[in-house]
Amino acid sequence: MKKSIKYQKIEVRDNISFMPRLTDYTSYEDAHKFFTKEALWDLFDGDKDNLNIAYECIDRHEPNRIAINIATDTGENQTITFGDLSTWSNRVANWLQTKGYRAGDRVAIMLEPSLEFYAVLFGIMKASYVAVPLFTAFGPDGLNARLKDCEPVLVILDTKKSELASGTDTETLIADNGFLSDLEAYNTTYVTSTTSADMAMYQYTSGTSRELPEAVKHRHRAVVTVMLGTCGNFTRCGPGY
Repeated sequence: MKKSIKYQKIEVRDNISFMPRLTDYTSYEDAHKFFTKEALWDLFDGDKDNLNIAYECIDRHEPNRIAINIATDTGENQTITFGDLSTWSNRVANWLQTKGYRAGDRVAIMLEPSLEFYAVLFGIMKASYVAVPLFTAFGPDGLNARLKDCEPVLVILDTKKSELASGTDTETLIADNGFLSDLEAYNTTYVTSTTSADMAMYQYTSGTSRELPEAVKHRHRAVVTVMLGTCGNFTRCGPGY
């Protein structure tokens, strides 16, 4: 029978010592006892000098596993695997790199949930730019107020919102049926180069108390803090959770 002795996060099994991760603990008491900020970082492939949200959320996972299920109001369902997301977001990153933008430039997105939306969202962050997802119900005033605030170099619009392109001076691209076809010309591999301190995303709040909602600015290291949400209910944590 195997014996397990826990002491300061170190387990000894059959005379072999190893450091369990936070997600290895199955009881609240152990997870609470051994929790540290450093232990959160151990859950990721990257570190404080080299971390990218898109890589951590997509590229390190089994490509055939389902990453996203999208249910539309028409009753249609779309399934996207980690491999799909990795391939298409890499193409988006390589495409954006050809446009001569600077690291930290903002790219706004007004797309419905779809392969196009997630490929663009993660591709922007892979390429060292800042993703700015926008609510698709915005009209000209709502869109332009946010564009004025975040000053993006590019706006990517859903075909249903194509009329908004004429109301802004910002470069605009309509993600029509040919968008993914055009992206097929770009390489399917991409190596990220962001640090944990680099900006990754602007997220606008509901803004109930001021004229313009304030953008919550997320750096790549925010994904480490978000992991607390996964391990918040420690009794659900377990191997592979």
